[in-house]
Amino acid sequence: MDSSTQVEENDANHWNNLLLDVQNKSRKKLPENKNVLLLGDSKSGKTTLVTKLQGLKDSKQGWGMEYGYIQVRDDSTDENSQLNVWTLDGDRSLKYLMKFALNEQHFEDTTIILVASLKHPWKIMESLEFWSARLQDHIDSLNLSMEQTQNLRDKCVDRIIDYTLLDDPSYESSTKVRLLNDGVLTKNLGLDIIVVITMTDCIKNLEIDNYSEEHFDYIQCCLRKFCLQFGAALFYVSVMEDKNCDLLYKYLMHRIYRFPFKTPALIVEKDSVFVPSGWDSLKKIEVLYENMQKINPESHYSDAIPYPYEKPHKEHELQDEEEQAFLARQLVLLNQNVTQPQTPVVRKSIELTKPLSANKRISDNPPPSSERALASFFNALLQKKQESPTVRTPSKKPVDNTGSPELSQIEDDPSTPK
Repeated sequence: MDSSTQVEENDANHWNNLLLDVQNKSRKKLPENKNVLLLGDSKSGKTTLVTKLQGLKDSKQGWGMEYGYIQVRDDSTDENSQLNVWTLDGDRSLKYLMKFALNEQHFEDTTIILVASLKHPWKIMESLEFWSARLQDHIDSLNLSMEQTQNLRDKCVDRIIDYTLLDDPSYESSTKVRLLNDGVLTKNLGLDIIVVITMTDCIKNLEIDNYSEEHFDYIQCCLRKFCLQFGAALFYVSVMEDKNCDLLYKYLMHRIYRFPFKTPALIVEKDSVFVPSGWDSLKKIEVLYENMQKINPESHYSDAIPYPYEKPHKEHELQDEEEQAFLARQLVLLNQNVTQPQTPVVRKSIELTKPLSANKRISDNPPPSSERALASFFNALLQKKQESPTVRTPSKKPVDNTGSPELSQIEDDPSTPK
C-alpha cells in the first residue's frame, strides 16, 4: 500500500509539473497583433529599411499603404510571432491612409517609426515636424476617451521613468514633474516612437560639400531635442554599410516583445548614433555646444543648415533685330574702326613655321580704303531704306550706286562679305 501510494503521489506531482510548464509557457507566449507604422517623405529609405529588417535582399516599391511583416522568434521558449509592418507612401496627399494602420482597436499595440534621410540634411527637421503633426491630427480624430488617452500617456511616462531608473538609480521616480522640466514628453502622444535617420553613408559626400563637424553636431542636437519632446529613441542607420540595422531590430524586439536589451547610448560616432528612449536630457545635449564655435546652437535649423542654392539654367534665346537698327549699329562700328585703327597682332608662329609666297600678304589691319568703302555701302543701304516705298513715279529713279568705284572695289575685294 505504501509503495502504491507513493507511485500515485509521484504521478500527481508529474502532472502538476506539466501543468505548471504549460501555464508558464502560455504566460510567456509572444503577443499577437503587434504593429509598426513607418512615416516619412518619399525616397527617405522606408522600404529599403523594412526589407533589411525582414532579412530580405530585394525591395519592392509600392504605392499608398504597403503591408509586410517581420517573423519574430523567441529562442528561449521556441515561440513564433508575426510583427505587422505598415509603410505609408511618402506622398503627403495620402496621409489620410493612416487610418488603416492606426485605429482605436490597435492603438496601444502600434509603434511609430518616423524616417528621414541624411542625404538631404536641410529637409530633415521639416519632414519630421510635418509627419509628427499629421500623426497628432490623426490621433485627435480617433474615438478615444479622455480616460483611455490619459492611461496611454501615463504608460509612456512609466516607460521613460523605468529606463531612467536603470540608467541613473539616484533619480527620484516619484517626481514626474521633473521630466517635464527637462523637456521630456512635452508632446506625449501615448505611443512608442522611434526616429530613424537613414543613409548616413552620405556623410562622406556632405563633408566634400563643406559640411564640418559643427554641422553634424548641430543636426544631432536638433534631432535629440525633437526626440526628447516625444520621448522617442533616435537611430542613425545605413543599409548600404549595414550600420545599426541589427541594433534597430533588437531594440524593436525589446520595446514590443520585452526581449532583453543592454546596449548603452552611442553618441560619439557621427554616422551611427543611438539614443534610447529615456536616456537623454537637455543637459546631455548641451555638452555638444562646447564644440560649436561658428554655429549658434540656438539658431533656427534652416539658418544653420540652409537649402543649397542652385543657379537656374537659362537657355540662350535669340532675339530678332530690325534691319534698320542692325545696319545703323554696323555703321557705328565701322566708323569706330576707321577712326581708331586696331593694334597690329604679330603672329610669329606663322612666320616661323610656314614661309609666305611672294604673291600672298598677311595684313592684320585691313586697308583704310576698304573700311571707307564698307561705310559707303551701309550708308547707301540706309538711304534706300529711308525712302518711302509708297511714293514711286516713273520719272524718279532711285540712286544707283552700282557704278561707284567704292562698290566696285568691294565686289573685287575677296575679303568683303557678300
